[in-house]
Amino acid sequence: MILTEPEAITRAALLGIGVGLVAVPHALAHLESGALKRVLADWHADAGPISLYFPATRLMPAKTRAFVDFVVSEFRRLGLARKFRAASAI
Repeated sequence: MILTEPEAITRAALLGIGVGLVAVPHALAHLESGALKRVLADWHADAGPISLYFPATRLMPAKTRAFVDFVVSEFRRLGLARKFRAASAI
């Protein structure tokens, strides 16, 4: 079976259909719960950074600034930067 959608790959792995390669954010909750296991713990593919793109900070709408601040705050509070680092994930 060939799948291209990360959620479908994750679901197939959860159903025991096979092994899948997905970014850590798609698998993290399942890795932490034990529902999924890393097969090759010392190997990973880095898909690059997670980024928020927004116009220059000059004249930025308040709702955009609030959203950016919220996302940054939640990443820090939940330690997501560390958890999403593929090399150190569960």
